[in-house]
Amino acid sequence: MQVLVGTDGSNQAITAATRALTVLAPPDLVTLVCVSEHPPIETSGYESGFAGGMASPEDVEAARVAATDEAKDAVERTVALLPRSVPTERTTAFGDAGPRICQLAREIPADVVVVGSRGRGAMRRALFGSVSTHVVQHAPCPVLVVGAGD
Repeated sequence: MQVLVGTDGSNQAITAATRALTVLAPPDLVTLVCVSEHPPIETSGYESGFAGGMASPEDVEAARVAATDEAKDAVERTVALLPRSVPTERTTAFGDAGPRICQLAREIPADVVVVGSRGRGAMRRALFGSVSTHVVQHAPCPVLVVGAGD
């Protein structure tokens, strides 16, 4: 069984990953992914036709490297708390987390996707959307959403 776990390295995401593995059949492989938003510096200066200067390519690359490093750290924090017997693969990506997780689930192909639910509330979800809601609605396989409760 191929399991895809979306994580941001938060306590809630790590709890979701560890709890999910207790209810799923033993996986052949667990792929952990952290999706980062594109650094705002990439589009700095494009907000209007009259904005100031644009970021240098070096500054943009430095921001991408920093975001990738943070994503790798998030994945490693999650892996560190999984049982050592679980075979893992690690990956990072840029973009909107919900669609990127679904895309990766198709590419692997995953038998199940695991995501956490932070319970941010209706207003925040209405304004910013919910990664778990998007994944439930668009994933090509079953999705296990693990709540943030104790």
